[in-house]
Amino acid sequence: MVVEMDARGGQKNRSLSSSGQCVACTLGSTPPPTPSWSSSSQPDMDPTIHVRDSVKQIDKTSWLVGSKHVLRHIQGPRKEDCLWENSSDGSYYTLSAAPVPPPDAGPLAPDGHARQIHDAGDVSAVFRFGDALIIKVRIANDNTRREPETLAFLAGQQLSFDIPTVLFYTEDAGKTYLVEPCAPGKRLNEAWWEMPEEEKEHVVTRVSEICAEIKVFRSSVLTGVDYNWLDPLQEPGNQRVEVLQQHCKELGMDCSVLFVFSHNDLGPTNIILNGNRIVVLDWEMAGYAPLEWVRTKFAICGALCVERVTSTSVERNSEYPVRVEQKLREMGFPEVTEAYNKRDKAIEEEGERSRR
Repeated sequence: MVVEMDARGGQKNRSLSSSGQCVACTLGSTPPPTPSWSSSSQPDMDPTIHVRDSVKQIDKTSWLVGSKHVLRHIQGPRKEDCLWENSSDGSYYTLSAAPVPPPDAGPLAPDGHARQIHDAGDVSAVFRFGDALIIKVRIANDNTRREPETLAFLAGQQLSFDIPTVLFYTEDAGKTYLVEPCAPGKRLNEAWWEMPEEEKEHVVTRVSEICAEIKVFRSSVLTGVDYNWLDPLQEPGNQRVEVLQQHCKELGMDCSVLFVFSHNDLGPTNIILNGNRIVVLDWEMAGYAPLEWVRTKFAICGALCVERVTSTSVERNSEYPVRVEQKLREMGFPEVTEAYNKRDKAIEEEGERSRR
């Protein structure tokens, strides 16, 4: 089966508004229109608030999220305004509009209930609240793909794997805020090191099958460049889809057929193993790409390796992406790895010459 999406996305899907209500949205292969949950069509940027400071502590059980919402962690019987209930201890969380002016808040307590677990420089940050909630904050502009739209589309499909649930989404001062429950299970990045061979083979096979499963969703339009997901093909200062598509053609990717839906970041930190189920996280880079890119990504991207930090170093293991690439080859996925590496090396050499 092939599900074709038109340039504006085709099917209507469901997502969450900033009030928690469902609103219709469209998953497009081109940058979508301003979501109906936006507080304004052109949010004001506040350069004084760094993305890693987007969640601040009010007291031990409440936090200021952006400048417009307050998250509270409450012990006791669940009430109607509950955002999420923590089944492990019977507590629950609420999310409400912040008063004006917002309450005083400061940095997160080092040993507190909330902590930052990911920091991608000036682009994004992820905060975790106990073992219950995740808040993902990301700098956004008109060209940024909205992850909730992708998750809403996927939630309407019959999938063999699990995806995160969107509890809340809003945009505030040039940043997106996405609230999800913590997925139960263990990240592949942690589990891989002690896995017996048969479990490794099972995971590699399932990840490859997921790549094949979602490529049935297709579009006549290539997804725009966002977050350098086809780097180094992006020309500095030029994010036009036409330029990216021309680069893809020059590498030997077939752009005469429909582009396929791809996660584009199926690294071991984005895969959670929960018994016999697999949860796939972080769909913010997902989009429509040439079929060749799916396999090529596993062959050329060092970020897909398994890593662990020891007391003296960072240990990296490339077995996982190598085996997935090999499995995709067995499944008939084409690739342009040699051409890609050749272009990557040429760009690197050109950069070195310009710095001399």
